[in-house]
Amino acid sequence: MKTTHEKPLLRSPRTDRARPVRKTISGSLSRPEITKLVLQAQEAFDYQTQLGNIAPATRFDSWRRDQVMAAVGLPGISKIGRGHWRAVYAHFLILCGRADEAYLALQSTGQKRDHGTAADTHESSEALVHKMRETIANHSKAALPPGSDYIHPGWLLSAARQRTGKATLTWDTMAERLDPVTLVGLLSHLRNHIARREGRESDRRTKRSYPPKPDPGSMSDDPF
Repeated sequence: MKTTHEKPLLRSPRTDRARPVRKTISGSLSRPEITKLVLQAQEAFDYQTQLGNIAPATRFDSWRRDQVMAAVGLPGISKIGRGHWRAVYAHFLILCGRADEAYLALQSTGQKRDHGTAADTHESSEALVHKMRETIANHSKAALPPGSDYIHPGWLLSAARQRTGKATLTWDTMAERLDPVTLVGLLSHLRNHIARREGRESDRRTKRSYPPKPDPGSMSDDPF
C-alpha cells in the first residue's frame, strides 16, 4: 500500500493591521483622572436637572459626551488627553454653579513631574523665573561703582547651564526644566553677585559682635 505524505500548506506571514493613532495631548488619562471627571460630570448633571435645564428623558452618558464636545471639541472623556483635563473639569464645575473653583482649576497646572515634590509646580517655577527677570531689570537701573559691569540675562543663563549640566537650557524653558529648589539657588546666586557689583556686599554680610572674653584672673574659684 502506498502512503502519501501531504506537504503542509505554507502560509504567508500575517501582517499586523495598522491601528489608528489616538490623538491626545500629553498622553491618555489615568484611572483616577477619569473617575474624578465622571463624578464631577454626574454632579453637574444632577444640578442642571434640578434647575430644569435637562429634559427628563436625557441619558447621563449622552449628555456627558455632548458637554465634553462643547468644552474641548472631542466626543467624550475617552477621547481626551491630559492637556484637555483641566478644561473639561472646569466646564463641569461651571455647570455645578462653582465658577470660582473652575477659575482656580484652570489657573493651576499641577506638578511638573509625577514623582516630584508638592512644590514642584509650574506656577512656583514660573514665579521664580519672573523674579530673576525682575531682579536683573532692577539691577540694570542701579548705579554701579567705577569699574563694575552690569549682570545681563546671558550671564545667569550660563550659570544655570553650568550648575545643572543642561547645555540646551534657555530662558523660555527654564521654568519647565528646572525644579523650584534649583531656581531658588540660582536666584540667591544672582542676588549675591548683584550685591557685589553694586557695592552692597558689606550690607549683606554684617559682622556679628561678641562680648569680650573675661580676664581669667578676675574669675572666682567658687561659681556660686
